[in-house]
Amino acid sequence: MIAENSRNRFVCGDLSGLRSIFYTEQGGHTLWSTSARGLAERRRAPLNLALTAAHFTVGAEHWLDRTLYDGVFAVPGGFGLLLGGERPQLIDVTGIAPDLTLSEGASAFGQALQTAVHRRMSSADGLASADVSGGLDSTALAITASAVGEVRAVTYADAYTSAEDLFFARRAAVHMGVKLHVGRGGVEQLPFAWTSSQPIPDQPAAASLTMAQRHLYLEPAANLGGIHFTGDGGDVVLDSCSAVWVGMVQSGERRAAHREVTNWARARNRSPRDLWRAVTRAAGCGYGGALEEAARQMETGGVEGKRPGVWSWCHVGQSSGWLTAAGRDQVAALLREAAKVATSLRADLTEQQSSLRLVGADVRNTAPLAAAWGVRPVYPYLDNEVVRAAFAIAPAERHGVTAFKPLLGVALPQLPSWLTSRTSKGSFSRQLIAGMVHHRARLAHLFRDSVLTTSGLLDPEPAITALAGVEGVRSDALYDLQRLAMVCQWLAANGRHDGQLLEAAC
Repeated sequence: MIAENSRNRFVCGDLSGLRSIFYTEQGGHTLWSTSARGLAERRRAPLNLALTAAHFTVGAEHWLDRTLYDGVFAVPGGFGLLLGGERPQLIDVTGIAPDLTLSEGASAFGQALQTAVHRRMSSADGLASADVSGGLDSTALAITASAVGEVRAVTYADAYTSAEDLFFARRAAVHMGVKLHVGRGGVEQLPFAWTSSQPIPDQPAAASLTMAQRHLYLEPAANLGGIHFTGDGGDVVLDSCSAVWVGMVQSGERRAAHREVTNWARARNRSPRDLWRAVTRAAGCGYGGALEEAARQMETGGVEGKRPGVWSWCHVGQSSGWLTAAGRDQVAALLREAAKVATSLRADLTEQQSSLRLVGADVRNTAPLAAAWGVRPVYPYLDNEVVRAAFAIAPAERHGVTAFKPLLGVALPQLPSWLTSRTSKGSFSRQLIAGMVHHRARLAHLFRDSVLTTSGLLDPEPAITALAGVEGVRSDALYDLQRLAMVCQWLAANGRHDGQLLEAAC
């Protein structure tokens, strides 16, 4: 959206950052664009390798207004850019008051989601394709779309994906009265099988690691030539996470929070005491304190390894131990910069907005990759109206202790109960592990040759040792290795196609 008068111009994207704005200063003027890479190329802005290292070690959410290109800034989701004064200003446009109960807000959310789906079906003349993974998010969209048009259902399966998910996907197809097109993958479709010719997104995107898999299962959708429904964003708007307990403690609801933690832990055979200790610690230190603590851990080489089991402001995982001393110092300095401007925030509201923006950024960066698959993905869960309706409901109300994503069943009672009552969820861990094992030599080569290594920020050998230990069905380093691979693959692609950016960065 662009609004202007004789003095000012206001440029705004959306709440999630899927439609985002970037800007830079050049020659005394502010230039803006929907492409960070486009601005970087125009001003020959180098890649910020220290910030890149910070992204894969502690997360991108701590630097919302920065991109990986020096001097190119982002307008975070939920903000607009006001131009015309001495300096550009970021204006908060969210305006969401999370004060509704589940029963009070579910109807409005259900209406917003149905409208988002039906409008797209109408624009596509009643014909679309859809991911039908068997999970709640994508399947709910497909069933809602099939009520007003024809849906071509597609999914992916191989020896490592969930048989239970496939069972629910087939059941959903029967419910809709359509055929389920199953892309049966093999070794060639395992993750980390990218090619040198695939498009380069503006910034790293998870989908860049699974191109062969996407090409395979999306082929029936590509032949259709229309819009393609995906469930991205459903995890954020349909549910909340354990950050709600931290937020409750911050708000003075300590007894209620303790009760929630105890019930959740007992339902999963976990220790309530350990979880409660982590919750109260997060509430006590606050965001700025957590960033300072993370900076100290970086400088001393402290690694938490396993995640604490509940949400935390900033997790310093195994990948921090893969940086050199110089790399850790630079990330620590970035964390301290972020801590200086950190404001007093409520954990649950911070988490849902950060998660929304991370999803929005990932699907935005997926766009050039999706063009290569021959589909035009749409993301109803990320629509402004859908997000506003969901976030108007207090996070604690959307967080299921015994139920899974309770908002969906209440908001859309016409969905089959066998779907909305599902409490399990398939995992891609076995598939990721199989891909890492199969491509182990390739990944080791990628880490050793990365510009992060040659610039002195990354010591590849500890990462390669962790890679050598990946086997079986679980791996503590899986998430960290996946993020490192995603970043190194993106940097390598940039090096092949735009050496100027990397040369300047070094």
